[in-house]
Parts: sequence; structure tokens; C-alpha cells
Amino acid sequence: MDHSTGGGHLIFNSEGSKFAQISWKGQIQLCDFDRCSGQITSFTAIQPEGPGPFPLIFSSCAFSPNERFLYVCEASLSTQPSTIWQYDLTASNIANSKVAVGVFSDPDMGAHSILLAPDGKIYISAFDKNYSWPYPDTSTAFTTINSNLSVINQPDSLGLACDFQPFSFYLGGARTYFGLPNNPDYELGAYGCLPCDTLSVGVDDNVPDQEMFFQAWYNSEWNMIHVNASKLKGRTGSLRLFDMEGRLVFEKKVEVIAGGYVTGEIPMNGVANGVYFVNLITDSESVSSKIVKF
Repeated sequence: MDHSTGGGHLIFNSEGSKFAQISWKGQIQLCDFDRCSGQITSFTAIQPEGPGPFPLIFSSCAFSPNERFLYVCEASLSTQPSTIWQYDLTASNIANSKVAVGVFSDPDMGAHSILLAPDGKIYISAFDKNYSWPYPDTSTAFTTINSNLSVINQPDSLGLACDFQPFSFYLGGARTYFGLPNNPDYELGAYGCLPCDTLSVGVDDNVPDQEMFFQAWYNSEWNMIHVNASKLKGRTGSLRLFDMEGRLVFEKKVEVIAGGYVTGEIPMNGVANGVYFVNLITDSESVSSKIVKF
């Protein structure tokens, strides 16, 4: 992460197993990330920073859905056009694979943010630099630039086949500035066989009744974790505690009583402060929750 500016962008892939990092001065790095330990396990230096100054900056980036391509918005701070670059992450020389798939030729089009959306398309926002912030509420201040997003319709396709269409998504009377919403994915799903598969309670997809209740919390005064659950399936189960590395810290048998109720405690004496995963598994289902000992 040897960049010399405080500006840039970092974006994770859909599994949370790697991220791309760019800097204003043109650096691009690709990093492998361990979701359970929070460690960067390796990185690939794709492109170093340029010498500056800043007529153009790398402002934001996005993975294609199939993660073969990285799209980078090179935003203009001068009279030069802004450009959307595509990098092929499977190429032997990724830096040399870049191709311009979209150009904002008018310097008053402040292209800045780029984001992969749930529909599999990539959207780009632009600020109409003919006006100040906030835009005035006059009819002339509703322009093609700020009333639409640009779209990459086929981001899994190589080069111009990705189908960049400038200002093609109408915002229904709203207007855009430089940014797009930051929408973290809180439902990343299972991460191999490790228990750190979610940031919230997880329910087995094979369980038809999703009305079950499960709660785990840390009581710092008593130095233990309390667990409550109801409407569980099955008759017997195990209450387990894992650390962020997936190591089993505690386990005990529990009984599911009438109504699917389970209550239990996990003593935390001698257990270091940190993030842990409580897992309750029965003969019919498995639920998990993250807790923090402090």
C-alpha cells in the first residue's frame, strides 16, 4: 500500500476474498484478503503511481461480475477528458491490457464514481461542472449530465463489447453529483467450511421455517456469553465458540426443550478479548452469530 496520496478508492470482490486499491496518482494493486483473520495474504502490484501533478486522477474502480476485469475511472481535473479504463486481470501483463471503453470528451462532465450494481451492470456518476454545489432549482440546471447515470451494460465482455452507454439511465427527476451510494454487502454467504460466514445470524438454507429466533450477547460483568433460541428444529444440539481463525474455543451439549427453546452460557474466563462466532447446531439446523469480548 505504498501510495503517496490520501486519495483513491478500495473495492472488494463479491466474495470478500480480494480487493483492488487505486490511488489518485495512478497506482493499482490487487490484494488477496482472508475474511476470517482480516489479514492481507498477498498482493499484486499492477501499476505504480505516476509523478503528478494532477490533471487526471484515478477516482474509483469496480470489478466485473465474473471478476475478470477491473474498471477504473480516470477523472479529469482539467480540460482533458475523463476516461473509463478496463484492465484484464487474467492477462500476463495486466497494466498493458488496459483499454479505454468510455470517454467523457466534454471537460464539463465531471465523471467520478463507478459501481457494480445488483443487476450486474456498472454505473457511473458525473457532476455537471457548469454549476456549483448544490445545484440550483432552475429548469436549466437539470441537464443530461446530472440527470442520468452512464452504464456499462455487459461488464463481463472484453473491450468495447462491454457496451458503455453514456448518460443512458434516467434518474427520474433526481440529479447526481460526484458520488454513488456505498452499499456494503452484509450477506456474503458461506466462506468455505469456516464459521465466519456472515456478519449476522445465519440460518441453514435447507430449513423451511425461518421464524426461529436466535440471540447471543457478551455480558462483560459476568464475563460470559448468554445464548437464547426458540422455534428450533431437532431435539439435541451443541453450543460452540470459534475464534476468527476458525479454531474451536468451547463446546458443550445442549437440549432442545418443548417449543424449540435453548438457553445456555459460554464462560469467557481465560479467553482473550476479540471477535468470536457463536454456533448452535442441532440435528436439523445450524445458526451462528458474531460477538465481541471487550
